[in-house]
Amino acid sequence: MQLPYFRFDPHSFILRDWLALDRTVLANERTFLAYTRTALTLVLAGLTFIRFFGPDFWAILGYAALTVGVALWLLGLKRYRTMLEHYRALLPEEERALSPESQRQGIS
Repeated sequence: MQLPYFRFDPHSFILRDWLALDRTVLANERTFLAYTRTALTLVLAGLTFIRFFGPDFWAILGYAALTVGVALWLLGLKRYRTMLEHYRALLPEEERALSPESQRQGIS
């Protein structure tokens, strides 16, 4: 997938461009949190239906909500990681080496 901002050279970025990239990364995090919040709501609703309404239509609906909630969270996690990798690709090689993830892994 080719994103529109890959046509720009990261070495020619000015402060405004880096701040826009930071805002985009933060928007990606907010989107992941929205996926998490929605998935958690579905999981809790599913558990409530299963626990309090017994083995009938509501329990089936509860299991469906539980399954959809877990699947939605996994989809959000995949999307978050994919977009984060796209944003990291914009960083020059020397700045990627200084990222917190590489320091945790012992890469410097």
